[in-house]
Amino acid sequence: MSSKHSEAETRAEFGFERSVCACHECTANCKFIPGYLVPADIERISRALGYTNVVTFALENLAASPGATVMNAEGRVFQIPTLVPQRKANGSCKFLNAQNRCSIHAVSPFGCAFFDAHQSTDEANRKSSRGLQEIAGQWIAGRSSLYAMIWRLLFSAGHRAIPPQVARRRMEEAAGK
Repeated sequence: MSSKHSEAETRAEFGFERSVCACHECTANCKFIPGYLVPADIERISRALGYTNVVTFALENLAASPGATVMNAEGRVFQIPTLVPQRKANGSCKFLNAQNRCSIHAVSPFGCAFFDAHQSTDEANRKSSRGLQEIAGQWIAGRSSLYAMIWRLLFSAGHRAIPPQVARRRMEEAAGK
């Protein structure tokens, strides 16, 4: 790696540094489970792709996912609906190109950019929890939240992602687990 880091390599979110690994193990998720977007991702990715309207960007590139199943401190289990990249017919992320590389790597979603197959489960859980807290805050904000408004629009327009559990099962089956 050169001593001069690219924007992608130096990106930080919520105090975490992005991962720059793009090995076969790390890109396996791109084929089955595109990572979730946090609110800041929407405008950053939209601008990078040349969109001037985030709703048009969302309709053409994102899907409403049932999201993550989480448990709060009181033991209550609930879903945090998330925005994810749309999938191609084969189930892979819309932004995964023919060379199995991310076409938006420099601005990839938080749920992609900050995770890799080589980090500990504890580290991945800390990062995921922080990103999901940010999204949960958007749902708490309600109607004033761009994130929640886009999710509802995509859901009602039929732009729905398969549940993460289904995608994870497909990935495990493909890996022969």
